[in-house]
Amino acid sequence: FKAHGCANCHSYSGQGGAGARLAQNPITFQAFVNYVRRPKGSMPPFGNQVTEAELADIYAFLKSVPPSPDPKSIPLLNQID
Repeated sequence: FKAHGCANCHSYSGQGGAGARLAQNPITFQAFVNYVRRPKGSMPPFGNQVTEAELADIYAFLKSVPPSPDPKSIPLLNQID
């Protein structure tokens, strides 16, 4: 994920930033591969620069990221008016 520069736009844990949020995304592996190879929007195309095995590793990493906590469960955020 970091080696191919994905974290630069999608953040270290895939939660999004300049790029879309990838973690906890219900997209299938094949749809993920297709999008990386032929993206739409501002994401650069990676074509075959990333191997199928690397894409499988990236996909597994993104699926392993736990969901963000509900903001209501964070006491400090509840103190903001």
